[in-house]
Amino acid sequence: MKITEVIGYALSVPGKEYRWIDGLPGEGTTRDIFVLRVLADTGLEGNCIWHHEGHIMTEITKDVFKSVIGDDPLDREYIWQKIWFIDRIKYMPIHAQGCLDVALWDLGAKAAGLPLYKFIGAARDKIQAYASTLSYSDPETYRELSQDCMKRGYKAIKLHVTGDVRKDIEICRLVRSTVGDKYTLMLDVNGKYNHQEALWVGRELEKLNFYWFEEPVRDYDMYGLKELRRKLNIPILTAETSHGTYFDVANQIRNRTADIIHTDWYLKAGITGVMKTAHVCEANGITCQVHGPGLPNLHAAMCISNCEFYEQIVPEDMFHFLQLNEPTRPDQEGYVRPPSEPGLGMRVDWDQVEKYKVLEV
Repeated sequence: MKITEVIGYALSVPGKEYRWIDGLPGEGTTRDIFVLRVLADTGLEGNCIWHHEGHIMTEITKDVFKSVIGDDPLDREYIWQKIWFIDRIKYMPIHAQGCLDVALWDLGAKAAGLPLYKFIGAARDKIQAYASTLSYSDPETYRELSQDCMKRGYKAIKLHVTGDVRKDIEICRLVRSTVGDKYTLMLDVNGKYNHQEALWVGRELEKLNFYWFEEPVRDYDMYGLKELRRKLNIPILTAETSHGTYFDVANQIRNRTADIIHTDWYLKAGITGVMKTAHVCEANGITCQVHGPGLPNLHAAMCISNCEFYEQIVPEDMFHFLQLNEPTRPDQEGYVRPPSEPGLGMRVDWDQVEKYKVLEV
């Protein structure tokens, strides 16, 4: 089998407004989305949808991804290493390599006639999902949202808050009082705090029995993370946004920065990078938590024995674009399952792609 063409699309797609923690931009009502097609001489194709930077990614498609035309799409490790080395001089965005890798895995699983998680090698066929909130200025919104998530089956909620430590702990206390003492809660502050703030919040979270404290300071601050781990009992989750895929994760582990490590297809260079990361963590006895929603991450979570949850942003359609599939939602026991169709099981709405397309390379 040979790759005959690689096509990238930039699209301007309507979306819902949202924001993250104070100081971090969210998105407006229009998204710059990227769609990738990798075509093979068998008539099969692999796809990936990325909900950011469509125009940048089409340039990378033209300059980098088309270099794999003529390669065997089943030679994923060869192609992964090839693109990884090209990045040394092209300085691609952290998520770029993952788009091509996901499309190759989708194509390979379709060729095998298997859903992707079975093609990779399944550890399970369902996993608990936690609801991951956006950030809101009104604390009462968190009460209403947590009540709704519980009704709909979620057994855990991760809060994205404001970045103001007093307000953030107020929100955490409010949600804890709403869901009860035994419900699983986590906090993600996107690296907003300084060391003193992170230490104070961490100690308050321990009183509230939170399950983990995510990115309390920036991922590159290995000294700060190590010191927080030394002083706190609550597990620290890190390495979401750090460059270097599993190489960086190995350094995080060596420096004892984390109790839990993040991985996902767009920040760890694809499904290949996700699995490399997971295995490094497994060898060191560390939980590897798959970060973020979407079918590639859902399939990957099925294949990682040291992964506990699947992260689903609520509302579930916030990052769900150009697909005929419904967004992933939990059953009443809190479990989610991947599609059973070959590959990702992602049914791209090509009519929508054509409607919103602004650039094709």
